[in-house]
Amino acid sequence: MAYTIFGRQYAERYDAIVIGGGIGGLFCANFLAKEKMKVLLLERHYVLGGYCSSFRRKGFLFDAATHFYPLLGNPTTLTGKLVAELGLPTKWIKMDPVDQFHLPSLPVFAVPAGFQEYLAKLKEWFPGEAGAIDRYFAELRQAYLHGLLYYFKGIDNDQFHRLERLTVQGKLQEHFCDPALRTILMADCAHWGSLPDRTSYCFDAMLRLSYFLGNYFPRGGSQQFTDDLGRALEERGGSILKCAAAEKIIVEDGKACGVRISTVSKRAPERFEFRAPVVVSNADAVHTYRNLLGEEHCGRWMLDHLESLKPTYPCYLMHLGLRGMDADKLREAEGYYWSSYDPEDVIRTVFKVFIPTRFDDSLAPPGCQILIVQKLTPIRIEEKTDWAAHKAQVDEEIMARLRELLPGIDEHIVVKLSATAQTSYKYTNNWQGAMLGWEMSPEQLGSARLPISTPVENLYLTGHWTQPGGGITPVIISAQKVAQTIIRGKDGEPERRSDYQAFQSLVTSGRTGGEQETK
Repeated sequence: MAYTIFGRQYAERYDAIVIGGGIGGLFCANFLAKEKMKVLLLERHYVLGGYCSSFRRKGFLFDAATHFYPLLGNPTTLTGKLVAELGLPTKWIKMDPVDQFHLPSLPVFAVPAGFQEYLAKLKEWFPGEAGAIDRYFAELRQAYLHGLLYYFKGIDNDQFHRLERLTVQGKLQEHFCDPALRTILMADCAHWGSLPDRTSYCFDAMLRLSYFLGNYFPRGGSQQFTDDLGRALEERGGSILKCAAAEKIIVEDGKACGVRISTVSKRAPERFEFRAPVVVSNADAVHTYRNLLGEEHCGRWMLDHLESLKPTYPCYLMHLGLRGMDADKLREAEGYYWSSYDPEDVIRTVFKVFIPTRFDDSLAPPGCQILIVQKLTPIRIEEKTDWAAHKAQVDEEIMARLRELLPGIDEHIVVKLSATAQTSYKYTNNWQGAMLGWEMSPEQLGSARLPISTPVENLYLTGHWTQPGGGITPVIISAQKVAQTIIRGKDGEPERRSDYQAFQSLVTSGRTGGEQETK
């Protein structure tokens, strides 16, 4: 039997169905299709990518959220190799400097792309802390290696467990006296969507050192990358159905066996059922368990547990299309801005300016530039009743700062758009508009984070809500692990079922959560 949906033919039965066309879903679907499986990818939006999508206004192509991709352009790295193996035509532009930090009473600190140059610069700026810098980064390398083994490779090791409860802020306070140096070493902590005293030291170490293996921007923007993934899937025989909202995961005899969907368009919705012996959800975890599965299949304990977890803060984004701005001044304005050395400022005043047209001028009309501002907003969606007022307030705060940095900027604005937590939720369905799924705090990582397996046989999770965690590289690793389990079939299922049972035991016994150590 075949369905005709939006003028295209879709089979009723597949080898696997993937819900959600974000990075996790796209990679997982590609890995499965690469092994000759017949895959259907469902996406509720009209474009692929989730947070890694783009939109066009008045000739400007804006990235919706994600604006840098560590490792992916370097085929010698873990995830760069996976990208290369899929044969994607995406062109990657290496970012150098990696980032810039604007701190009170200091010159701009530009982070070099070379690790040794970075160390030398830190010691030049803080000669009295040179020995502490060497000791800190020696320990950071060990945290990077042991974290990589545990989080990405699944190899348990005692050295990791001695580090797993530590936080970014705690380790910096342990090693350094100078608050300016501590701030430089955590100046980009906002990209985790959490405070430094709630961000895992080990998880941060993996990203911090991965910068020096290459930080990249995709030529053509994020949509080019995700569309390349979509085309690769179709070239391998996979099917993609956009504007299709999953309504229910079909469960029979305790096993996932299909998905019921509803079309999303200006026309009246139509409902269809697709069948497959394997289902993967790259959708929001709360939505997956609460709505797609329901309490009858996951248990009240799971829903209660999800509500007890802390998501990352949502990221407020302002997108500006500019005409005729001075390119040198824009380049100087890039980076993170701190108004003090107080770590709590991460969710108060810290913001980031990014100029994607510095890497790819084709994103804007000739003579024009794009400026994107990112700022964490510590809010919960249900607590806001007047979103227009919220947007006006945050917009004015951001514009006031931009006018200080770039006098006369208002005269150059062609397009001005903003995205709130509500916007993120509307377009991606991420609970609370969370930036990176659950917070990457020590008590919400490792065995305490949602496993890729579920209480329903043959149903798996991928994405930033599940293990190993949030961020492009962890999400791709989750997709790889799910695909490997499915491809291994019955050989892989017992191991993943065991992971889920261990997680359930951990939660129901009350051994998750609690305050992390800071030293």
